[in-house]
Amino acid sequence: MTGKLKPPSLKDVVKQLRYDWFGKDVQQTPTVSYVWTADQFGHFGLGFQITFLFGWIIAAIFTDLPAWKTAIIAAALNIVLWVAKEVLDIVRERKRQGPLFPLNTRELWWNVATALFYIGAGAIVAGAAGLGGWHAIVALVILLVPAAILVIWWVRRKMTFQQVGLPFLFRLTNLCSKFSEGADHRDTVIALSTPERVNPLPPTVRHVLVTGSVGSGKTCLACGIGTEYAFRLGIARYTTLTKLFEATADCLPKTTPDKPHVDLEEQDGRVLWPWRDVDLLIVDDVDALLVEPPLPAYDKDSYVEAAVTKRADDQISLREIVRHQLTIVGIERFKPRRTVWIISDPEEAEAWRDTIAQSLGLSGGGNEALPIIHLERDEQALLALAKTK
Repeated sequence: MTGKLKPPSLKDVVKQLRYDWFGKDVQQTPTVSYVWTADQFGHFGLGFQITFLFGWIIAAIFTDLPAWKTAIIAAALNIVLWVAKEVLDIVRERKRQGPLFPLNTRELWWNVATALFYIGAGAIVAGAAGLGGWHAIVALVILLVPAAILVIWWVRRKMTFQQVGLPFLFRLTNLCSKFSEGADHRDTVIALSTPERVNPLPPTVRHVLVTGSVGSGKTCLACGIGTEYAFRLGIARYTTLTKLFEATADCLPKTTPDKPHVDLEEQDGRVLWPWRDVDLLIVDDVDALLVEPPLPAYDKDSYVEAAVTKRADDQISLREIVRHQLTIVGIERFKPRRTVWIISDPEEAEAWRDTIAQSLGLSGGGNEALPIIHLERDEQALLALAKTK
């Protein structure tokens, strides 16, 4: 890490929860941390309310059953119901696994355990209420301690993730793509998406370029790398090349002797990690700035051909502009860090690799300095995924 940015602290978590719980979602976009905490309140409510419902049904059928037995049976039935449901969710996620990356089993089971804890907490409090009001209050107070620990653990990761600025959450295990020409970049991607706080050994490959046809999963792979990195409390940032170039108007350093730590950035209504100081930078739409030549009239036979034709001099000019702008924003600072670059046109991937490698100041050439990950759609995996819906 750079030493300037760190994962959210306890103070940051408390500040975020205060913002989430006391703001109005009609005034600002709900955060990922807000969605998670609302989820857990919902889990508690499911445990609490359904236990009472089961208790009423049991009491109506077995009128001679003592109240305390009714409460315990209702709570137990409710918990068993949700355990079965969560196990079925794990089975469904296994069926949704793509062909390239392993299932994040440990994290899935931890997610299940968290959900079952809050559901169980609601069921226990409701069951204790059948024994008396004070029993319910004591049970609630005791359960607040592990509940708070879980909140801190999960919200830190949700905050780290939401400050990356990814367009969506995506897990690598769900990628329904394949590497072209028999290449295998799995170890490279896994190492790149694992922060040094988890694995102190630096990755062999720190920079990659991802390309492929439309629908091949380029952005999904990039978001998967960012998601895995952030959920392990790694500091990352997603941006497009256009957004990155907007930073050329603000190239002054963000730190001063009186202010050794950088501020978070705000972009499109979201609070994000400042891109200059992250450990992993993901840049999408690198070649989206290409200006197509003027098109003929729509009814002309040459319309379709002209629409998909890119002039070689346009590509060369664009790459030169990009190289110059990357130099201005100081992209060479990322040479010892990690970067992911998304290129839409596979035919121009090698030329873009050379441009980006030069901008980063990478020595060597070819795939050793900046390997190209060429993705293709995996139709069989997509068909198998469709069957799970």
